[in-house]
Amino acid sequence: MTKPRVLSQMERAFLRQAVENGEHYTSMATSLGVCVDTLKRILQREGLAEFEGAKYAVSMTRSNKKNVWVRPCMKCKDDRPRPKWQYFCDKCRSTLDDDDTEYRLWD
Repeated sequence: MTKPRVLSQMERAFLRQAVENGEHYTSMATSLGVCVDTLKRILQREGLAEFEGAKYAVSMTRSNKKNVWVRPCMKCKDDRPRPKWQYFCDKCRSTLDDDDTEYRLWD
């Protein structure tokens, strides 16, 4: 699973204004650098728009309760709680995204 796209305050304000003005989803997606489906998921998650269909539904497990575990990070051994099945802490995950040569599962 990929990391969720975090919006800045400026991007959130832009989307809110664009939805109110009835701007096309294609132009909003282009300005954010994402595809239209990703944009619709972001709008649904942020509560800026509602879409029909299970494809855009926010799962109940994600919104109500997050399963966490206290398992040491595989890189720095930090043992603070993190989402279950996340083996690296957020700090190490960001460095792993930058340097994909270390800790690769498949070559």
